[in-house]
Parts: sequence; C-alpha cells; structure tokens
Amino acid sequence: MSGAVQFDYFQHCVHCGLCLPKCPTYAELGDENDSPRGRIYLMQAIDSGRIAPSERIQHHLDLCLDCRACETVCPSGVQYGRLIESYRTKINGDQYRGSGLLDRLVRRLVLFVFPYRRRIKWLRRALRIAGAVGLFDFLRASGFARRYGAGLRFAEVIDREPSTLAPLPRHSLPQRGKPRARVGLFIGCVGEAILGATNRATHRVLRRNGCAVDCPTDQVCCGAIHYHAGDRASAARFARANIDAFESPNEQLDAIVVNVAGCGLMLKDYAELLSDDPQYAERAGHFADRVRDVSEFLTEHGIEPPTHAIAERVTYHHACHLCHGQGIRQQPQHLLSLIPGLELVDLKEADWCCGAAGTYSLTQPDMANRLARRKLQNIDETRSQIVATANAGCILHLRQQAIETGRDLQIVHPIDLLDRAYGPREERS
Repeated sequence: MSGAVQFDYFQHCVHCGLCLPKCPTYAELGDENDSPRGRIYLMQAIDSGRIAPSERIQHHLDLCLDCRACETVCPSGVQYGRLIESYRTKINGDQYRGSGLLDRLVRRLVLFVFPYRRRIKWLRRALRIAGAVGLFDFLRASGFARRYGAGLRFAEVIDREPSTLAPLPRHSLPQRGKPRARVGLFIGCVGEAILGATNRATHRVLRRNGCAVDCPTDQVCCGAIHYHAGDRASAARFARANIDAFESPNEQLDAIVVNVAGCGLMLKDYAELLSDDPQYAERAGHFADRVRDVSEFLTEHGIEPPTHAIAERVTYHHACHLCHGQGIRQQPQHLLSLIPGLELVDLKEADWCCGAAGTYSLTQPDMANRLARRKLQNIDETRSQIVATANAGCILHLRQQAIETGRDLQIVHPIDLLDRAYGPREERS
C-alpha cells in the first residue's frame, strides 16, 4: 500500500455509531466530528473533493488519539487506524497543516529529537542546564506555559529518570542452563533513552526464563513517531534499518521481543508498511511474524513463577496499542497474578486511553490532560499504590499527571514488578 487513502476502507463503515461511546474524545466533547464515524465522514468528504481541508477540520482529525478503541467494538471490521494514518500521510504530502507556526515548530522538534536516543540524551543535558539557570520558571510566567505547560512538565519528569545505565550486551546467554529460545530484544528510542531500566529488567527476565538474548546495537526507532505524524517515508526508512539489524548476524531468532505497546504495534505493521518495497516486502513479513510483546512471549514460552513477595495493591491500565491494536489483554495481568503477595485490583475504564498516545500529550496537551485526569480519578477508586501499564508513553504521561496533581503513585511496567519479584540481583545465578 503506497499510503494513499483507500476508498474500500471507507466503504466498510456502515455508520452504526457503536464506536461513539468508546471514543475518548467524543466522550469528552460530545461532538460527532470528534468521533470515529464523524472523522470518517470528514476524511471521505476531503478525499472525494466535496470539501477542502481547513484548520477547523484539521483540528478534529488531529484530536484523534489513534487509540483503536473503535476497532475493538466495530461489527464491520473497519480498519480505522489504516484510514487515519493514510489520511495523515496524504495531508503531509500535500504540505497542508492547519495549525499555527509555533504548533508546527513543536511538531518538527518532536520529530527531530524523540526518534533518536542520542538526541534525547542531548535534550536531557540541555534541560538540566535550563532548569539550573531558571528558564523553566521564566517560561511558566510567560504565555508559553499556558499552551505548552505539558511540555515543561514532561521535561521535568524525564529528567528524574536515571541516565547513566550501562549499555546492554550484544549477546547474552540464559542465567542458567542451556537456551530454550534465542530472542532479539527491541529497545526503542524513548524507551531506552528515558526508561532504560525497564529494558534491563526485560533483559534479566528473559534470561531468567531460559532465553539467549541478542540486542543489536544498530537498531533504531520503530518509526511510529514519524508514521503517526504522516511521514510514511521516514517510518519506512526506520523499518528497513531494523530489519537489517535483526537479520544480521543471526537470522535464527525465535522471536523479536518488545516491551512498549506502541513500538510492538508498529513493528508488527512492517509487512503493510513495506508491502510495495520489492527488496523488503518478504523480509518485512518474516520480521513482523516474529514480533512479540514481552507478556505475549512469556505466556507462550512458559514462565518460571517468581518467589519473592510484593505485598502491594496494584491496578492495571491497558495500553491502547496493546489491547486494541494487538489484541493483548490477559497476558500482562497473568504475569502480575503470578507474583506472590500482589493484590491485583480491577480498574474502571481500564482500556480507555490515558491521553499519552505517543507524542499526543505534547501536541494536544488540553485533551491529553483531560483524559489523564479521568484515568487518575478511576485509579483513585482502586486505592492502589502502584499502577502497571505496558507502554512507555503511558508511564511517562501518568507519572507527570500524578506529580502535578499531588498523587503518591508508582507508575511502572509489569516487567519491572516481575523482575523485582525474582529477588535481588545478587541472589541470581
């Protein structure tokens, strides 16, 4: 597929409206234009030439989280994600963006920095200097903070994360015994540069469960950040680089394991992304077939039950691109249920988007904040001390919002808890 909007996808929608009550932006705003059905009407009208793109229409379409909740409930199997992504590619190709100069600059900055681990590290150094000289205080006192306060708060959150982690080894054997499987570990861009401790927990858990782990040093961003912004060509470039990285030097990987829901969905979409690339189409299909979320892989592979208790009350938030995009719901909760002493409490609207949605929390901060507050209110009702969720964006966004609202919450990946339940590292052989 070249990236053009596919008319057949429009035809699948019968306009029944079952998607409306599951759409977070429609639930918040009550505007049909901010629902999947309404956005399909708008895209179809633009595609057919009945209406011209405008700033108002662009706003309704940009407010889409691409959470795929509508796909979960759609009786007709509408591939809404394909529609909104291909539309964004079309708009990007037409060089139309119905937003102000500052908004476009923020988008450009996001695309320039966040897909690159080294640039994120440079950004973190710059943020430390900015904080030390009082730049954040100055921006808060200015009009900039009223529109981009979420970006300032996000900057402060990422600065709290450790930044001096040792690099993961290229090849690792199981912690004990012969390998039961050989896997590649995808570490991502934001996931490694900001939440690298979770990658190391994933590495330890895989080795604890009989895996030899390859972690290619030349792997790059999955491409999702560019893809969701409508830059399909750049996303394809990242995809080709990752296929090359995980094919060399060992082509016998049983699985390519990823711990970030958004990255996992993107990696599984490489076959579609590169379907018209004669050199990579077949290789992309082979690559995508082997991609597994870490909870998905451990459930299939078989897991050694942990023995160290975690006597905490925990609730689980479903990352959209895991539950709606990949159809993975029970596996992360199954892993948590194996931890001795852990009390797992159901969360109301557990599969509703928290507002992170990749870089959405930076480009659409008002809606992102509304959805995060809704999520936190539901978390309050569980009286949990810990929130587990399987996506880097959700973790960072909820941490930011918890700090801002004065909540004492730990927001972690399920693998962080599982790793902790295997006991102190010095006790492992």
